[in-house]
Amino acid sequence: MKFRTIPVFFLAVMLISFIGCAKKVDPTRSIEKIRKEVVSMPLAELEARASAYAVAIRSQKNEIAKIQLEIQKMPVDKVFSNKTMTGKIAKIGREAEALFDRYRIYVQAFQEKGGDLSKVQIETARA
Repeated sequence: MKFRTIPVFFLAVMLISFIGCAKKVDPTRSIEKIRKEVVSMPLAELEARASAYAVAIRSQKNEIAKIQLEIQKMPVDKVFSNKTMTGKIAKIGREAEALFDRYRIYVQAFQEKGGDLSKVQIETARA
């Protein structure tokens, strides 16, 4: 019985930490507000915010990859006439761009305060 509660506990902890990260990522948050906040933000918080944005951007890349697979299966003329598909692509593109703009602010401040950029990279280093 105890062995069942341990995985449930870890799942709950992971979900709580994920929900906490989600609050840090907001593609509609004012860039000017972020620029003012990062000046006094501690290094650890800058790292957490930049990492959260990196995760969100990776997620957007995965969504784009899924859409690309859908597009490959469709005839070319259907892709551009499919308003749902083009709307989805445009929405993801706008959100990804907004996320990246905010990510760059956190990364720049993180680097200026002596942070290790490898900790907040969007792409993982490949050997």
